[in-house]
This record gives sequence, C-alpha cells and structure tokens, in this order.
Amino acid sequence: MAKTADFFKNVFLFLIVLQFAPMLYENIKKQYGRYFEPHTQVGYLAIKGIILRSSSYIHHLKKLFENKEVKAILLFIESPGGAAGAAESIAHEIKLLKKEHPKPIITITENILASGGYYIAAATDCIIAPPSGIVGSIGATIPGQFKLHDFIEQYKIHYNVIKAGDYKSTTDPFAATTPEQNSLLASIAESSYENFLEHVSSHRPKLELEQAALWANGKIFTGRQALSLGLIDLIGSQSDAIQKIKEMAIIEGTIEWIKPEKVSNFWTLLFGSPDYTGDNESFMTKMVNSLCLTLEERYGFVQGIRS
Repeated sequence: MAKTADFFKNVFLFLIVLQFAPMLYENIKKQYGRYFEPHTQVGYLAIKGIILRSSSYIHHLKKLFENKEVKAILLFIESPGGAAGAAESIAHEIKLLKKEHPKPIITITENILASGGYYIAAATDCIIAPPSGIVGSIGATIPGQFKLHDFIEQYKIHYNVIKAGDYKSTTDPFAATTPEQNSLLASIAESSYENFLEHVSSHRPKLELEQAALWANGKIFTGRQALSLGLIDLIGSQSDAIQKIKEMAIIEGTIEWIKPEKVSNFWTLLFGSPDYTGDNESFMTKMVNSLCLTLEERYGFVQGIRS
C-alpha cells in the first residue's frame, strides 16, 4: 500500500514539473541563452534632428570602435543637416577611427538624410534609404540675417557701434552690409561647398566632381533617385541593414545591440545632457551664472571686452 502511495505521489510531482517546465525553460533561455547561442555585438548610434554639436556623438563612436567585442556599427541618421563644423568633425572622427579600429559602419535613414547628415553618412561604408526618403541637399549656406538698418534710420534711431576691423560688423543686424562684406560671406559659403563636394566625391566612387551639378548643387532626391545617381548603396529598411551588416562583418547567429547608456530627464534638466566637453549649459549652470552676473552688477566687478 505504501509503495502504491509513493508511486502516485511521484506521478503527481512529475505532472507538476511537466506543467511548469516550459515556463522554467523560457526563463532560463531568456536569462542565460545568450551564453549558449552564437551572438555578435553590433553597435548602434542614432543621430537625429539638427546637428549643432559633435562631442557626444564622437564620444559614443569612440567607445564602439574601441570595443573589440563590437564587430560592426549601425548609424541611424534622421537629420536635415546643421552646423557644417559639427558634421565635419563627426565625419572626420569616423575616418580616423576606421583606420585605427577597422570594422564596418553603415548608415540607415528613414525620412531625411540631408546636408550635414549626408556629410556624415558619406564617411561610412554603406548608405541605405527607403524609396521615398529624402537624400542629398549637398550645398552650403550662411545663416540668414535680418537687417534692420533701414528700419531704424526711417524712425531716426541712431545706432553707433565701435569696432576694429572693416568686417567686424558683417553680421550685425543693425549695421548696413557693404559689398565687400557680402563678398566675404559668399566666399565662405563657396569654400564650405567645395569642401563638401571633395569629401563626398572621395568617398562615393560613382560621384565625380566634374558631374557635381547633377548630384550636388543643393538638390534633394528620393531614395530611388539617389540610388541611380550613386548617392546611396541600397534601397531598404532595418532588415536590409541587418542583413548588410551580417554580410560585411561575417556574422552568424543573432545580433546583440550595444547602445549608448540613457540619462534620465531629471538628471539632464539639472546637469545637462552629457556632451563630454564640460561646456554644456545646464539648469544648474545657468543658475550659477545668473548669480555671478547679479553679484558682478551689484558690486561693480568689471569684465573684459568679449568678441
């Protein structure tokens, strides 16, 4: 009788184990599966919106390139452009890092890859865009300026500025711009444009400088048009980008994505988003600066001339 009771007891326990076994297996697989299944680390970095600073992006790119476990990098760019210097700095760092730590880096976009955004993408090994995405806008502009000189003269407002150097007031909205100053601004835009052309042409084999009027000149194109011109390498989306990464980096199995660490909004509000240069003006920085300015005005401290 005791043996029969033990038998049913063991059967009952066995049935309970069978019931919970799938759940237990899934938990173990989720927790430790990456140690038993083939997987490869691939870096992921997103560049979105207007590009005004480079330091944060460069910091993350360096970490991904220097990490020997990361075999490739996927750069997601969704940008209409921005400051030329920031875009050039990011692209230059990519070129240097590729030489020092060779690994594939490809760019994917969804809606817009233009101007400075395209400048950065041109430094990568492959560019992927959807058929109707906007690509290009290879050109250079000087930010528009409101000139109020005629307005203040009309109302007999006298505006006097003390300057040293004929071109110092070029961007002053209350001062009239001379032909020489306009020529200076035009030469700056032209020089930046030539640099843009040379950069793109040196990285995109199909784009010859002699034919720049076809693929540059500030023109924008759909992804399909950009492919026919040679501005991009592939029409596609995320799945195509993953497949391309696996081909270029010779990856088998699953991909483990390595992304930049997130910073809480509260921390960002107080101390600013990390740009790794120490010059990011956060809420706390503004408060300290405001206090210093108040003390300076109240107690008569004198500052030097600022350019």
